[in-house]
Amino acid sequence: MSNELANRNNNWMDFGNDDLFNHFAQSFFGHNWGFPNLVSKDVMKTDVSESDSAYTVIVDLPGLKKENISVDYNDGVLNIVAKQENNSEERNDKNEVIHSERYYGAYSRQYNLPNVDRDAVIAKYENGVLTLNLPKTSGTADTKPIEIQ
Repeated sequence: MSNELANRNNNWMDFGNDDLFNHFAQSFFGHNWGFPNLVSKDVMKTDVSESDSAYTVIVDLPGLKKENISVDYNDGVLNIVAKQENNSEERNDKNEVIHSERYYGAYSRQYNLPNVDRDAVIAKYENGVLTLNLPKTSGTADTKPIEIQ
């Protein structure tokens, strides 16, 4: 019994579909002393579809500003980087700070999409969704950044 509890691959804290509690013990007691992996499955959810003439990439980036998203295509790899920063402060009637929070996060994903016509890529960001249309070509691409409309 004690050997089963000590096994780090044994999920002895099984709480159904709740990732917070299911992975807490393994993340806390495991050799990886980092934070529990609570959001990695939900960050930058992406749909990639391919046709004979193009790739279509749709990425969910809710709450981000367009200027905090960068898209690059180089050597057959599409790279998307998103940064989020939030500063909030509450003050009382005497203008004294009673609560202050700061948050910064950066996320990136890479996608291997060969033979893309770099100059014909169209990127749009509306309502928290980044949509990329990447037409295919047989040539090589250059390395200048893609402008988001």
